[in-house]
Order: sequence, then structure tokens, then C-alpha cells
Amino acid sequence: MKRILTLLLGTAFLFSCSKKKDDNTGPNSADASWKLGQYTYVRGTSSQSSTTSSGKTITAMAVSTTGDGGNFGAFSGSALTFTFYSNLGEGEYRLGTTEAMVASPTARIIVINCTIGTAVNTGSLLYSVLGTGGTASVTQDSKGQYHVSVSTPVTFKKDIAVNGGIPSAQETYDLTIKNAY
Repeated sequence: MKRILTLLLGTAFLFSCSKKKDDNTGPNSADASWKLGQYTYVRGTSSQSSTTSSGKTITAMAVSTTGDGGNFGAFSGSALTFTFYSNLGEGEYRLGTTEAMVASPTARIIVINCTIGTAVNTGSLLYSVLGTGGTASVTQDSKGQYHVSVSTPVTFKKDIAVNGGIPSAQETYDLTIKNAY
């Protein structure tokens, strides 16, 4: 179990830094965006990759802002990461943890993390889902890219602080996602 978790987290990190399958079309707020608390971020770039083993396909996605990332001071710049078993097809996925996803590979569970403060050098924070509850809609377009939306706000909690984090950031924020891909 520990090996699988390490593999999944490492995979998500690598894909978030990867240039494979990047779609660098210009940002368009009507196209893809997300809101964490009062901050709305617009997709600037993204990456998706899938790995199949023993009949299960794990897909990792990373979607991030570019440039000033919203020009929100210490909150400027954001990135979303998604991990899920895409072999389960399109539809509603329950938000959960990596542990829950790995323990139940036949259940539609998606792991979503949101990092803020990626466009500045003063620190950043990673937020993850608080408890259980909340759903995400997963679709696939004609090019094979997955799209994720969370239309009903879900509470996310502060999880990991990098370089001291953002001192004025709240412990929890509600997250919504519009067509991240």
C-alpha cells in the first residue's frame, strides 16, 4: 500500500512538471477556471498522462495558471492536480484521498489538490479535500483529453506549506472548478 501511494504521489508530481501532452492555448475564462475562496484562477497550461497496469488505468492531470496567475499578491498563481482511475469511464466521481482511491479501484473516486501562491517566491500552500463528500464530473473530449468540473462548492483544507506558506491564508476554502483540462 505504501509503495502504491508513493508511486501515485510521485506520478502526480512528475506529470505536473511534464510537458507531455501540454495544451498551451491561451487562457480563456469561459473555457477553464477554478475558484478557491474569493480567488478565481484561469487555466494557462495543462498536462495529462495515463498508465495502465493489471487492467486499471490511472490518469494524472495538472492544470495551472501562467504569468502573474491572477495578480493576487501572495495568492498569485495556482495549480490543480487530479488523479483517478479513468478506466471507470466518464461520469460522477466522489472526491476522496489517495488512500481511498487505491483501496477501492472499482469505485469512482478522484483525488484533487489545489496549490496557491505558485507565481510568487514568498511561499505557497497545497489544499486538499476536507473529509468526505463532494463530487466531480469527469468527461472526455474527442481528442481523448479528460475534463473535470466541480459545480457545487467543496471545502478544502490547508495541507502542505512550502517556504512558510501564505501567513494570511485561511485554514479552509471552498473550491469550484469549471471545465479543467
